[in-house]
Amino acid sequence: MNKHLRAVCADIEKGKELEKNLPVFINQLINLYSQYAEIKFTIHYYTFYEYFTETFPSGFEEEELLMEFNRLLKEYFLDGEAGRKTEEGIAKLNTLRNNCIKKMQVLTAYTDVFQVYEYVLNRIEYRFKEEMEELSEEVFIQKALAYIFDTQDNVVVNSKIKEVLGQLPIRMTKQKYFELLKSSLSLYKDGDMSSLESFLYMIRTCSMLYDTEEMKSYPYLLNLREEFSKENYKDISQDRYEELTKLLEVSSVYINTRVDFYFGLQECINNMYVMLLSSPYIYMEGGYKLENLKGEMKYLILPQDMDKLREIISEINTGFLKGELLPLDKKVEEKMSYTEGKQEILIEEVSKMEAYLPEIKGRYRDLIDSLMLGSVFNSVLLSEKLLSSSLFVDLDKLESKDMVGEDDIIKAQEEVLSELAGLFSQNERAVTRAVMANTLSKLPVFFKNQSEIKDFIESSLDQCQDKAEKTACIRIVQSFFEN
Repeated sequence: MNKHLRAVCADIEKGKELEKNLPVFINQLINLYSQYAEIKFTIHYYTFYEYFTETFPSGFEEEELLMEFNRLLKEYFLDGEAGRKTEEGIAKLNTLRNNCIKKMQVLTAYTDVFQVYEYVLNRIEYRFKEEMEELSEEVFIQKALAYIFDTQDNVVVNSKIKEVLGQLPIRMTKQKYFELLKSSLSLYKDGDMSSLESFLYMIRTCSMLYDTEEMKSYPYLLNLREEFSKENYKDISQDRYEELTKLLEVSSVYINTRVDFYFGLQECINNMYVMLLSSPYIYMEGGYKLENLKGEMKYLILPQDMDKLREIISEINTGFLKGELLPLDKKVEEKMSYTEGKQEILIEEVSKMEAYLPEIKGRYRDLIDSLMLGSVFNSVLLSEKLLSSSLFVDLDKLESKDMVGEDDIIKAQEEVLSELAGLFSQNERAVTRAVMANTLSKLPVFFKNQSEIKDFIESSLDQCQDKAEKTACIRIVQSFFEN
């Protein structure tokens, strides 16, 4: 951050000369976002092209979404210009982005479904072992506790408690399970509604309750889920167990391939989104002239360097649109040297300026609107979200300021417990226990002290009379601290 900008930020903190300093800050930040997004995009787009050509087969079912993105990139960025055409491009890009979010939600839901069945199959494995080594439960418990509490960091400790809890034999009654779930929901009373909604969404996905029409967009996974749901796990044969285990492995590859694709595509979309959002505002003076900076550079990346980036983007875009997905020309690789070191410089500058955003948004929003800077400031706030680590953040969802009341808690408890009761009635005990384990590992830690954790582990093992299941659970937890 140059001296002039540091002075601007310091004055904003003091509330000094805001009509002059706020435009400088906002316009400088939108320029930085534009440059940072374009650098990030160039690097990632290049990497994504190489990854796609090497990994994905011809006729990949998601390919049309990728082609649509590349058509939008060409029309609204490479061949586009600021103004109405840019607004149209943003609207189309936003629709594509939301489609990707829906696809990821579906893939996440299927991941949780097959994790439940993986839990079931893992506990069947030792039924087919001729001999099972006798394991000392006392030694195991001591090692498990040592693993959980080998740090003073409460966040890490809680994470390990959930990790272990999610793999222990489940022998608690449904009533006890429902009470724990109700207690966890009660913690959201007097909090904001969006937090409660996020928690309910997580519970529904990890318990196989999440269900939308979009699930049908993957018929292979839909049919596979149906096959697993109809299985008799109590009397399953070894051959059938091995067959289902292989199907789980195939489904994992199928899902992970598509998840990787959407992560790659969404990062491209987010960066392009920022490039379009910022395009009407870049190179604005923001109320000061270059000479006011006393010789310091206003732009970390010069306009002529940005032109070089667009040459790279254009060549990769041409490669995608041709549909042949051939290796890129070596000249493109050579041009990538323009990006070296620039992303690191820009993220450092962006981070310094973003530190002031919460206060500016909280204290000066009305003044910003009165200065006719509302539009560019909205682009700044959207860019901050798009360039964050949360690739799939919902831009259209308004943060609810409503507080969660007692009636909201009761309604949520009744709904989710009713849905779970229905799910349990339709599945055999092994699946029910798997769902309970998966959800318990997502709840806030409900133990008061180390002694309660020890008692829970002991009770889980004592009440499990299935030697194969107990052995599997111990082996899985042991893998956490042995590795």
